[in-house]
Amino acid sequence: MLSRLIALFTGGMKAYKVQDLKRTARYGITAKNFKEFLKKGAEKLKIPEDEVTIVLEDDGTLVDSDAFLKTLPTQTVFVFLRNGEQWKGAGALIHDALQKLLNCTRKNQLAEQIREFMEDDDSPSKIHVMSSYLEMLGTDIKSEQRYENEEWFEGINKKYKTKSDLMKNSAQTRIRSYYTTAKDQIEKEAKGHTKEVLLDLLQELTEKLKANDFHGHYFDRTAKAGKRLCDREGWFRCQGAFDVNKCELLHTINPYASRGYRQLFGLWNLDHIIEKSREVIPTLIEAAKQKPKDKHIDWKYVYKLLFTASNLKLVQIACHKKSAREGTLKWQDFCQ
Repeated sequence: MLSRLIALFTGGMKAYKVQDLKRTARYGITAKNFKEFLKKGAEKLKIPEDEVTIVLEDDGTLVDSDAFLKTLPTQTVFVFLRNGEQWKGAGALIHDALQKLLNCTRKNQLAEQIREFMEDDDSPSKIHVMSSYLEMLGTDIKSEQRYENEEWFEGINKKYKTKSDLMKNSAQTRIRSYYTTAKDQIEKEAKGHTKEVLLDLLQELTEKLKANDFHGHYFDRTAKAGKRLCDREGWFRCQGAFDVNKCELLHTINPYASRGYRQLFGLWNLDHIIEKSREVIPTLIEAAKQKPKDKHIDWKYVYKLLFTASNLKLVQIACHKKSAREGTLKWQDFCQ
């Protein structure tokens, strides 16, 4: 009803915002159809009409018809492109900002550009995203030694001398907790000879965990590529929920950047794709009960499911699904 009243009093005119690729200027214009919109926008930006391609600032969607234009709300922002120019959306600005983050000598300049972008934009989602990167500019990713960044280590035992040492311990703590909870569940649910078989298996797992240093390399940016879950700078990417191939929201974090990001990283989960407590351990207990006398439990397969990246995904809390999953294991899978 409100939109109809506005249209009635404005003669069908709607207000829009237009800018060019370089964002050197943004103008407000009114138009009642696409032809008028194209003409006024081109005049404001001093671009010949026959050279103009119009796209949405948000995602780069092509706008080339009166019908589509009329579906868009007032104050929508458009980018007028010249021949040969491309606009991939506001995400392109964010990508550019990330690339520039690698150049520490331009931090102050980039910070100022981001502030100008935020002041000139009324989109809450874009302001939130760019605020995050503005905050990241004030962090110290490169430092590694404790004496270089005491603030990062605030509240941490003095025995940790480097960021990587602490992050390594963080990964080890998580893996140890998986072992402990698995052991507790076995001791509680398994009985008699079945429990004895599985407690022997747990000893095999313990020795393998010690040999692999409890997989501290998962969070250690100084570890070899292929073992760590981050890049050399310490950037981690969310791998998405257990039932998807990747994180569609592109969650990232660098706990090496600041104490705050280190603490936030505690909310990221190393999630079992095939659930540990609901499927792996119950099926393992069943296997120990049912296995033929000429078979034994494949402890290496158990280890793979409980502690390795083949069944673990690093997941940001928003992507962590706690709902029950469809069972895929059979007790025979554990026998060899």
